[in-house]
Amino acid sequence: MTMTEFEHHFRAMGTEVGLWLWSRHEQQARQALVDIEQFFAQTEARLSRFQPESELSQLNRAAGRPFAASSLLFELVETALVWQERTAGIFDPTILKALMAYGYDRSFETIGEHLSRDNIAAPVASSLNPVHVKLNRVEQTITLPPESGLDLGGIAKGWTVQQAAQRLGQHGPALVDAGGDIVCVDNPPSGSPWLVGLADPHRPEIDLATLVLRNEAVATSSVARRRWRHGGIDAHHLIDPRTGAPALTDLVSVTVIGPALPAAEIHAKVTLILGQKQGLAYLAAQPALSALLVTNEGRPILYGSFENKAYVYSINFTNTFVNLV
Repeated sequence: MTMTEFEHHFRAMGTEVGLWLWSRHEQQARQALVDIEQFFAQTEARLSRFQPESELSQLNRAAGRPFAASSLLFELVETALVWQERTAGIFDPTILKALMAYGYDRSFETIGEHLSRDNIAAPVASSLNPVHVKLNRVEQTITLPPESGLDLGGIAKGWTVQQAAQRLGQHGPALVDAGGDIVCVDNPPSGSPWLVGLADPHRPEIDLATLVLRNEAVATSSVARRRWRHGGIDAHHLIDPRTGAPALTDLVSVTVIGPALPAAEIHAKVTLILGQKQGLAYLAAQPALSALLVTNEGRPILYGSFENKAYVYSINFTNTFVNLV
């Protein structure tokens, strides 16, 4: 029986999600795609800070006292705190108050309609006021300091995409793409790799490159989108924990190819916040990564073996690619 490619699209976690699955069994494949859509919805309902009844929202409202967490929430919070330590605090799940201070207090679909343009709350500098989250593994409780909160958006989405790809991959070669967070499992039946277009952050209608993926994960962090003005100030969703304000960086986007999510997503975010010089030093300390960095001026920088993992269209740039490894 010939394998057929099945495709399914829906919206979840504030972004467009695409699923691709090769299978010989149509009914089984279509049910698997629907099941993954339900999995996204269920995970979002548990982990979104924008849904008042989600478990994460309940945890944030319980700040100041122990909160009995599910195994999933406890695992993700514990993982987030490990990454916070590994990145010297540049990845910081405790920046919720800073995000809200700059107006990111609702889903991005409605943020432009409701932001106040008059006043802005004082930034919250995590480095000056560190938030110490207490985990009790025996009782599986999480205790947040009073008046604090967690944002698990990126790590929760990365975890969900990774899990979704693994589940879908049980039915055949599969790829899951949630707003640029991508995981592929196995190769299409032709034996060729998965080919995925990577848009230019300055001109989204043009591709920078076509990624050539085999059992890999991709994440892109960018400040080209999810921008707004708040209190007369330009703002975006990537907070620098050292200042408590939207990151001032000389990079507009960072795409990282690695073994799995959410690690690739965290590496991309940290690199972008750090900027070109410190970001490249950070990448050099990580194993098995390839990356494409795009500066604010549109200059592309290839890192690691990125050139071997993509068809790069340098004609789209006025500058020459710089291979740093």
